[in-house]
Formats: sequence, structure tokens, C-alpha cells
Amino acid sequence: MPGPLLQHGDRGSDVTRAQGLLNRAGALLDDDGQFGPGTEAGLRACQLEAGRPVTGSIAPADWDWLESLPEPCPDIATEAVVFIAREEVSSRAYYDAVVTRPSYPGLTSGMTIGIGYDLGQEGGHFAADWGDRLDGATHDALVPWLGRQGSAEAVKALATVRIAWVSAWFVFTRRSLPAYVGQTRGAFPGFDALPLLSRGALVSLAYNRGTAMDDSSPDDPRREMRQIRDAVAAGRPDQVPAALLAMQRLWPTLRGLRDRRAREAALFQEGLDGG
Repeated sequence: MPGPLLQHGDRGSDVTRAQGLLNRAGALLDDDGQFGPGTEAGLRACQLEAGRPVTGSIAPADWDWLESLPEPCPDIATEAVVFIAREEVSSRAYYDAVVTRPSYPGLTSGMTIGIGYDLGQEGGHFAADWGDRLDGATHDALVPWLGRQGSAEAVKALATVRIAWVSAWFVFTRRSLPAYVGQTRGAFPGFDALPLLSRGALVSLAYNRGTAMDDSSPDDPRREMRQIRDAVAAGRPDQVPAALLAMQRLWPTLRGLRDRRAREAALFQEGLDGG
């Protein structure tokens, strides 16, 4: 339904509602009910990308546009889509300032573009995912790095490449996420019986770690993945948050991964609690 005029400094449930709707378009906002600088910047970006007047405020007539924005990934909650994107790029402002350039996260990763798109791992899908979203020069600059581990050399070679947010969000929501939802659904029988937020926590896990279950290494790094699979399949989703937290043992010195598992556990539990 239509809503009131909203602008910088406003607070309340209507702001929360607007923030949630803007997140469907990739604003990556906290839906905290406070119309601050972040919400204004996110709104302006969405207005620009939609070809609407860039006012930084929401007029009563704008609510029809906001309500018409489609869910970015109907198989998981929009809140979970935003969660995964923020885990990968932090914020829309940080993306525009830093992540728009290809990066090398380190270790065995390939060069990464967009919202966590690893050219080393996703090289076989690159043409289908990005072919219609990149100009010829950008496409040709990235092709040599498909299927390869990233490096400082690659960062220098790709220093002039930029991936616009609108393209990154399109590929993330229209191509990457549907593929990862499918992989997660196949890896965790019972996935569709979970609440949308809890589904999103598992998709985040798959987006970050893949869905492999077997490993012959002495420390069995896929043990918790199997525990989650078995718990979901048996209708015992209450066991999943503890398994996500137990997975932290694998990264004793990597706080980013440890914290991500903790946030995924909290998101999964929020789904179970009806959030």
C-alpha cells in the first residue's frame, strides 16, 4: 500500500519498510528504521539505476515503484540475499569505492569480480553469466584469468577494469544465486522445508565453501557439512547452528571466516525462531 513522504532524519516502521524494499534492488541497507546518510545514498543509487528522479527522498507516488520491485531470489529471504552480498562486499558504498576493481582474496582463490564471483572457480560459466553484461574490452581482459589462481600480477594487469554495481547485482541475483540455491538444495535434502532465512544461511555457506561433503584429510574438514546435511534431512534443523559454529575449528587464525560462520548460525536460528 502507499506510504508517506520520507526523507533524511525520519524514523519508524515506514522507513524500515522502505529499506526492505530498496534492498530488493541491491541497496544493502540495515533495515533499522533510521533514514540516515546510508539510506539516502542507497535510495539515490536505486533511483538513478531505475531512471527515476534522484531526489534522495521517497514521495507518496514512489511507493508503487518500491512495491513493484521483485524479490531478488524467491527461494530465500531478501534479508538473506543482502546478508550474503554484504559478507562478500561489505556495503554498496565499499563496492563502489574498492570492490568494483578485480581483486585477489589470497590462498587458492582466483581473481574475484562482482559479488564474490571467483574467476578461478566459475570460469566454465563466465560466458553465460557475464557475456551480456560486459563490454568487449572488459570481457577480453578477464578471459585470460579464467580457471586460474589469482595473483598480485593479475591485480596489476586488471588495474583499469571496473565492474559496475548494476551488472554485479544482476549476475549475483539472476545467475549466481539461482545456481547456488540449486546446489544447496541438492546437497541438503529437506532444504525446502526450512524457513526462508534458514535456507539463506545454508546458501551463504555453499557460496563461501561449496557443497562438497567427503574429504580424506586427517582433520576431516567436511565433517560439519555432513552433520548439517544429516540434521536437515532428518528434520532436526535445531542442530544446524551448533554445527556451523563447530566449523570454526578449521580457521583458528582467520577471524573473517570464523565470524562468517557465527553470523550464518545466527541467521539460521533467526529463521527457526520465526524472524
